[in-house]
Amino acid sequence: MSGHTVGRITCAPIKVADLQTGGLLFGDPPVINFERENRNMHFILDCDGVLLDWTRGFRHWVFANHGIKPSASGPRTWSLFNWLGLPEERCFELIQQFNASQAFGELYPIDGAKEAVAKLKAAGHKLTVLTSCSDDPVALRRRKDNLDREFDGALDRVICLALRESKTAWLEVLRGGIWIEDNYKNAMMGVNAGHKTFMLRHRHNAEDERTTDSRIQWVDNWRPIVSLFS
Repeated sequence: MSGHTVGRITCAPIKVADLQTGGLLFGDPPVINFERENRNMHFILDCDGVLLDWTRGFRHWVFANHGIKPSASGPRTWSLFNWLGLPEERCFELIQQFNASQAFGELYPIDGAKEAVAKLKAAGHKLTVLTSCSDDPVALRRRKDNLDREFDGALDRVICLALRESKTAWLEVLRGGIWIEDNYKNAMMGVNAGHKTFMLRHRHNAEDERTTDSRIQWVDNWRPIVSLFS
């Protein structure tokens, strides 16, 4: 499948070899003073769990459509096996169904995310969303419309990858920025690509913090990030 752009949505599977041609060669990432940083920076943002509350939307959808009522407190780990009480394969099928549904385009923002994005935008920072949710054009349009609606068009670019597709190649392309995630594996991809990386704490990633890489900065919410960069 060849990459393509629809509006500000990029649906672009890329090969690492492609990153070495066409001027896409990058030097070392810039050194950033994190005591207080006011220069215009490039923020690369995960979407689900960072900008939009996917867990809340999925919980309501799975109850309305399948009669499954998982705990409102959310899953304890990245696996939904215990939260839903279903085999892993069935959990993944339900995730795929939800991401293909109308409800996927009607998610609420994470607490504090809307205000944070507005402040970062007002401070002159560039904001890119990098999400592995779907490569279906209808789902991508729903995602973009959802983000535009909830964040008042403040996000400069939305890059959508297939569900579970690695973000490594795009993080290499976008290197030298501020990477905000809630998935530890993806956070480490950002660290290895030269990004200053923040992890938003959630119930599902609590175990990861116990053995975290020291280069990742963990925060309870958006407020510490906004205080540094706006």
